[in-house]
Amino acid sequence: MSYLDKESHLGLLVVTVFQFNVHNAIIMKSHEFLVVLLSVNTFKCLVDGQSVPTLPRLIGDISVAAPAFADIHESSDSSLPYAERFTLYLSTFKPFQIKTDPVLYVRSPGRYLYNVTNWPIDILANSALWPNNPDLLPKSVVPGYEGIVQPSGFLVPGKTKGQLQLYNMNAAIPSETEINIASSDANYSYHRTIWKDMDDDGDLDAVTARFHNTVEEQNFLWLENPGQAVPGWTQHTIYNQGPDVHFRNIQLNSSGLPFDCFIAGELWNERATLYCIPLDTKSGWNDPENIIMRIIDDTVGQTFDMLLEDFDNDGRIDFLLTSFDDRIRIGVKSGSVYIYEIPDDVFFTINGTWVRHVIADSFVPGGSNTMSPGTPQSFYPSAAYANEILPDGRNHRKWILVSGDDDGKIYVLRPTTDAANDFTPYEKNHSN
Repeated sequence: MSYLDKESHLGLLVVTVFQFNVHNAIIMKSHEFLVVLLSVNTFKCLVDGQSVPTLPRLIGDISVAAPAFADIHESSDSSLPYAERFTLYLSTFKPFQIKTDPVLYVRSPGRYLYNVTNWPIDILANSALWPNNPDLLPKSVVPGYEGIVQPSGFLVPGKTKGQLQLYNMNAAIPSETEINIASSDANYSYHRTIWKDMDDDGDLDAVTARFHNTVEEQNFLWLENPGQAVPGWTQHTIYNQGPDVHFRNIQLNSSGLPFDCFIAGELWNERATLYCIPLDTKSGWNDPENIIMRIIDDTVGQTFDMLLEDFDNDGRIDFLLTSFDDRIRIGVKSGSVYIYEIPDDVFFTINGTWVRHVIADSFVPGGSNTMSPGTPQSFYPSAAYANEILPDGRNHRKWILVSGDDDGKIYVLRPTTDAANDFTPYEKNHSN
């Protein structure tokens, strides 16, 4: 969630709403793209006996064919007027058409909060098959570039050949700056990219996960930054048959020693996992012998997306996971949102238990071969609520927006308490 209107402190959440119906790997989607505005002047609810603003209110919707993933990124150029620093990106994909799918964008969306139907939507590119989440490309990665990296590809026939495309949004015509840094291998699908110096040479490399034909092959790898805007970056495998879609980087400890770690949700292996190396070890992630792997949880079904944040404001980072259990437990297949308490010592049994809490459940998608929930995002309902200090010196807990993915709904999960170390299930609200 971004505060795109600095004067009124109104926040904008952009949500793509669709519903999957999968039959023999063919996916149908509806054509609706929702824009949700968070305002302090909405309905009220009680948290720890205190009245606080509640659900976001809809300010408008825009008809876009086959919307998929949406994100808002901020430019590093502080000389720009505040509203002009933000750009909204939206990927789309059409499963029944064996051709490329457009990626759209809107500059300065905060200027159009009360005129949604006239948003100036432009086509960034139309050169990828099944574009996924538009991730940030920071200014420090490639000389002369700042914008997004667009991962693409999925298991749908005709859409399996993915890319990692860089776009410089500071250019007059951003589409003309397109570079596919994964052009050396076109047989994989990509969902997420993060930037991290993996070879200790001072620049940021691309860390990603990918899969080929679901269970056939999954790779966790990094692409070496050559220091210039060229395609086909050199690929280095971190782990085979492991992470395939979403992951996050974090520093953790074991036996008093620091470790550089990735927490991953392995969709096709149906597990949450941990991959670490001792910090500052020789050869780092380039030496497979340095890598320690642990299974966090293999009982939650198809893991999807995650967040690493301090959800109860106790000074410790927690691990939030969305997952769909494709085994029938209570008469229906359903998904859940979990929060895990990360242990003090991640590699020892006594002090290394990842305590799991279910904060929301009973996400039931429609049709067969479908999933729910999808991507989570934490947020505050207003700037005032975010900045308020509680009597014990802590801030309020963040709320969590969750995509229903294949159930076609938007969810807001509200904590029912601000107490630390209390993971009582959140109040679950959804769009109609």
